[in-house]
Amino acid sequence: MCCRYSLGSDPLDERVRKILSLMERDYPGQYKVGEIFPGDTAMAILGENGRLRHAPAVFGFPGFGKNQLILNARAETVESRQTFARAFRERRAILPADGFYEWSHDGKKTKYLFTLDGPRTLYLCGLYQWFNGEYRFVILTRPANDSVIDIHDRMPVIASADEVREYLTDYNAAKEIVAVSNPFLQREKVESAKE
Repeated sequence: MCCRYSLGSDPLDERVRKILSLMERDYPGQYKVGEIFPGDTAMAILGENGRLRHAPAVFGFPGFGKNQLILNARAETVESRQTFARAFRERRAILPADGFYEWSHDGKKTKYLFTLDGPRTLYLCGLYQWFNGEYRFVILTRPANDSVIDIHDRMPVIASADEVREYLTDYNAAKEIVAVSNPFLQREKVESAKE
């Protein structure tokens, strides 16, 4: 499960810096940078009718109970779940990130930041919908690979920089990216205040 990720205000990736600059021009103060929590509004890249656009979007689809959020969609079942199937066909999103967080469940609940090797952007694959006048997104997850499995059994689906446009604009390419996404990740323990 991916329920928190981070995107700094000055990412090294030139493409992401450019999008953040456009976000600041078009939506000043309407999105968060830093650690993104469920319910936060973040920068999203949306596939819309074969084109790409940037927009602020809220992390989480409305859930079934009051104040409940659906944060993730399983890649293995995304096409068969009524909540996600149409969005996967028509409304895919990319959430640029410096890394994502998971917690160990060994009794200590240690927080870890997972990143790609080196200072590279992760392009988290997601879906979006329009709910009550705002875009909202969920992050696709898949079974964890060897670099994550000892901390958590799921990890986000991650596109490469070269796959972003295809994921957002080509349904068949998106299915392939979701099926094969499996990058090896680095991790570091995060010393932080109470969660």
